[in-house]
Amino acid sequence: MTFRSLARRFGSFASHQKGTTAITFALSIVPVLLAMGAAVDYARYSVARTAMQAALDSGALAVATASSLPDAKREKAGSDTFEANLENTGIRPSDVNYSFTLTGNRVSASARYPMASGFMQIAGLTNFAVDVETEITLPSGRKAEVVLVLDYSGSMEEKSGGQVKYVAMKNAAKKLVTDLETSNPKKIKVGLVPFSHHVYLTMPEKYIMGKTGSGNWTGCVQDRPHPANLTDATPGTDNKTKWGQPFAKVHEKLGCAAYAPNKLKVAPLTDDFSGIRAQLEAMRPYQYTHIALGAEFGYHLLSPNEPFTEGAAYTDKGVRKIMVLLTDGRQTEPAFGDGSRTVGNGESNLEKICQNMKDSGITIVTIAFDLRDKDTRKRLRDCSSNPDKDFHVAEESSDIAAAFEDIKQQIVAQVFISR
Repeated sequence: MTFRSLARRFGSFASHQKGTTAITFALSIVPVLLAMGAAVDYARYSVARTAMQAALDSGALAVATASSLPDAKREKAGSDTFEANLENTGIRPSDVNYSFTLTGNRVSASARYPMASGFMQIAGLTNFAVDVETEITLPSGRKAEVVLVLDYSGSMEEKSGGQVKYVAMKNAAKKLVTDLETSNPKKIKVGLVPFSHHVYLTMPEKYIMGKTGSGNWTGCVQDRPHPANLTDATPGTDNKTKWGQPFAKVHEKLGCAAYAPNKLKVAPLTDDFSGIRAQLEAMRPYQYTHIALGAEFGYHLLSPNEPFTEGAAYTDKGVRKIMVLLTDGRQTEPAFGDGSRTVGNGESNLEKICQNMKDSGITIVTIAFDLRDKDTRKRLRDCSSNPDKDFHVAEESSDIAAAFEDIKQQIVAQVFISR
C-alpha cells in the first residue's frame, strides 16, 4: 500500500469521525439545555414563591389584627392587603387562587399560582404550581410600648423629593399611631421624644440639679454627665447623676424659649392616641441635632425606673418594648464623655446607649432619612436590633411612608402574632 492510499484511508476515517461527533453533540445538547432551562425556571419559581409568601403573610396579618371588625370585613382586609402586595411583584392577583379562614383567634391562609414555565416546556412541563400557606394566631396577653424618637432639628424644615421633611415624617408617624391603635388599642402605649439640641420635658424636681422640692419641674435639658447619660438608672443625690446641667457654651444663647411654642415636649407612654397625633401635628423643628440625647430619653421612657414610671417591668415578658429612632443628619451638639464635652462624645454615647438598651431587651428600629453622612448611617445601622430588618433608609420624603409602613408590620408581627 502506497503512502498516498494510506493517507486517503485515514482521511476517510476522519470524515466519518466528524459526523459521529456531530451526532453525539446533537444528542447531548438536549439534556444540557433542559438542565439550563430547569435552573432558570427554578430561579423564577423561587422568586415567585418568596413574593407570594410575603404577600400571604401580610394578608393574614391584616386579618388577625383587625379583630374589632366583623369576620367578613376582616377577610376583605386580608384580601385587599394580599392583592396590593402582589401588585408590586408582577403577579396578577386574578391568576392566584387564595383563601383566608378564621377560627377563633387563628387565621389560616393558602394560595396557589400556576406559573407558566419557560425552557421546561421542551420537556412538556407547561407550568409550575407555586403553593404557599401560613397560619398565625393573636395571643391574648401580649402588649407593646412604642417610643418615637424623632429628629426635630432645623434641617427637617428642608425639602426632600418635593416635600418638607418634617411634614412627611409627622404624616407617616400619625398613620403609624392610628394603625397601632386600630390593631388593638388596649394593648398599645405610645410615647414621643422630639429632640433637637435640647429636650423639653416635665419631671420631678428632685431629679434636676440644684432642685430639692417635691413638685414637678418643666424646662430644657441636655444629657446627664458621663456615665449616667448612658443608662436608665434613676438619679441619686449626686448632681452628676441629675439633669439640668449648664447648656453647652456653643449653644447656650439659644436658651429654651422656642421649645414650648414649637410644641417640642416629651410625651411619656400613653394610650391617649388622639393626644399623640395632635402633638405630632403641632410640632415644628428648631436648631441643632443631639441624637444621643433623644436616645437617652427614649431609653428612660421605656424603662420602669423613675423619673418615668409608665413602662412595664423588664421582667414582664408579655410586653414588647420598641424604640423607633429617626434622624436626617449627623450629631452636631457636644455631649458629656470621659473628658470635655464634645460632638465625638455624642457619637460614642449613642453607640453605648443603643447597646445598653438592647441588653435591657428593648428592640431598636432606626431610620436614616435623607441622611448623607456615611458614618452616621453606619451608626444607625449598628444601633438597630437587627440591621437586616430594623434599619431603614428613606432617601427622600416620598420613601418615608413606606419605611413607617414596614415598621408597623414589624411591630404588629412582633407584638400580636405567634406562629
